[in-house]
Amino acid sequence: MLNALKSYLLLPNEVTEFEDQYLARMNRIAMGFFALHLPIFTLIAYFNDTGVWTALVLTSAVLAGPLVAISTWKNKRSISSIMGVAAMFMGGLLVHFGQGPVQIEMHFYFFVLIALLAVFANPMVVVAAAVTAAAHHTLLWLALPASVFNYDAPIWVVGVHAAFVVLESVAACFIARSFFDNVIGLEKKVAQRTAEVETRNRDMRLILDSVKQGFFTLDSSGRISEERSAAVDHLLGAIEPGSMIFDVISRHDLKTAEWMDMGLSEVFDGFMPIELTIDQLPSRLNANERSLSIQYNPIEIGGNVTGLAVVLTDITAEVEREKLEAESREMIAVIDGIQADREGFLDFFQEAEAIVEALRTEPRSDLALLKRRVHTLKGNASIFGLQRVADACHAIEDHLEEYHEIPDGSLWTKLLGCWATARGNLRRLVNEDNCELRLTDEQYRSHLLQILNGQTAEALAVDVASWQLEGTEKRLNRIAEQARRLAERLGKGDLVVRIEGNHLRTEPEQWSGFWASFIHVVRNAVDHGLETPQEREAAGKELPPELKLQTHIQGDRYVVTVADNGRGINWERIAASAQKHGIPCETSSQLIDALFEDGVSSADEVSETSGRGVGMAALKQECENLGGTIEVESETNSGTEFRFCFPLSQMTPQTNSLLESHGIPVVT
Repeated sequence: MLNALKSYLLLPNEVTEFEDQYLARMNRIAMGFFALHLPIFTLIAYFNDTGVWTALVLTSAVLAGPLVAISTWKNKRSISSIMGVAAMFMGGLLVHFGQGPVQIEMHFYFFVLIALLAVFANPMVVVAAAVTAAAHHTLLWLALPASVFNYDAPIWVVGVHAAFVVLESVAACFIARSFFDNVIGLEKKVAQRTAEVETRNRDMRLILDSVKQGFFTLDSSGRISEERSAAVDHLLGAIEPGSMIFDVISRHDLKTAEWMDMGLSEVFDGFMPIELTIDQLPSRLNANERSLSIQYNPIEIGGNVTGLAVVLTDITAEVEREKLEAESREMIAVIDGIQADREGFLDFFQEAEAIVEALRTEPRSDLALLKRRVHTLKGNASIFGLQRVADACHAIEDHLEEYHEIPDGSLWTKLLGCWATARGNLRRLVNEDNCELRLTDEQYRSHLLQILNGQTAEALAVDVASWQLEGTEKRLNRIAEQARRLAERLGKGDLVVRIEGNHLRTEPEQWSGFWASFIHVVRNAVDHGLETPQEREAAGKELPPELKLQTHIQGDRYVVTVADNGRGINWERIAASAQKHGIPCETSSQLIDALFEDGVSSADEVSETSGRGVGMAALKQECENLGGTIEVESETNSGTEFRFCFPLSQMTPQTNSLLESHGIPVVT
């Protein structure tokens, strides 16, 4: 109990700079306050005839104590205690020189001064004053009662005065100590808390500087915080205080910087859900020959997004590993393709090589032609398992769609690099020029028998000429297999493909462009036309879905047909898409024409498979290059049939010309 009281009354030994300055100021004010007592007490003594000179001498003597203390002592707390004692001495002089009818009222001075002494924030100042007041009343009551009371007061009156002094002193001590703890001692608490915060910050800085990830925050203006991990400057380069994220990112990739700048404005506008706007921010950045991933977390105050916490991670090794894994998968795809259909795979490579060479060497000013070439290359590369090539094409398509301008060199470099890797893999396995001419056993025996049976030279010439022609059934079988794989990948079930080649043959080089683009209509049929098994069951349609691929002769026309039993063409979506691009779509004929225009699609969104509205335009161009026309029939919930009709002479024009030049008639 006593120890607790002692610790409460006695302040800690440490005196802060703030307390020292505060007490110095309070002591000066107290000294000035006491100095004013000299003329006032002299006047009181004059009017009460209690000794003017005595008032001058005694008041000056009391003033001497605090004056000497404030002039010579360095301990401001001790000086404050002297001020407390001097205050009670001044009270005693006031009561003495104020003898008369209001002498008792003069005692209020003691109570007022004891209360005011709480401003020194030191309970011992109050205690010193209270002890002095008690001693004054007791001693003068014994020695000179008239100096204290204006009547013959008994001892119990002195006790009552002392009791009130004690009560007020208790309250004043509480106020003084509370003042010290909550105001004067606040600086110490702040310093202590500041030291704790600095320690935590130092520890956090050590952690941030030790991790390999970059951590920083962005305010609503896009300004980078000065508090960030060392990895940020390591990954992005030195960052000056107050730098904007746009300026830092633009050093490495201007388009990514513009993308981020636009995305940040949407994040902080608050018009759209924060999750959606954050997903639209760039997630990858190439900086200083490193691949970086970028993650964002909103900083919310009062329900409003005020900033973003950003995490940068160096994923260069991961990207390189993914690249090697992708190259390995492509190598396996090449091997599988050669084993499954060597001739078909090599045909694809030759067709794709022609597209890549055109993209590399020819002017890229024709945006529509460029889109068709890239889309065709993407579709065929994806079908044959060259996913890196397909992804590179998709990135170029995204750029064309978003910016409506030719991409810069980096995207083309990536595409050409991916193609070079794929071509290198093929060269390790086979001669991709595919200059060999292979005969089946049936072809060999048939030709040998014709020679042995004495067939004419003209007949033998026609037979040999047919060796370099390609059976359409072989092409259709390749496309059918691609359609089945695509249907499986898109969750359309086990697709049944019915093939009718009718033993027709065409010149491979003449028709390579058409077949390369023909895959677009097949992909659209599988992706847009055919339903999932669940959708077909709900619509009461039979399973599995079917696709028909056919080549046949119809009068003087060579016809290539693809038909499905799916949902049919959504002509309303075609019309809406056509109107968006300013393409006529009022009549049925106009709708069919619109179906083959650039940018028109019935897809809700773009996917790796379809939705660009480019593939059908490319197919139409190839069809027209061969002098063909297109017929379309579609019925809702029953399916769609496309017929590509060509003159018979386009099937084998070079072969026919060669034979006719030697006088050998050709029957078409």
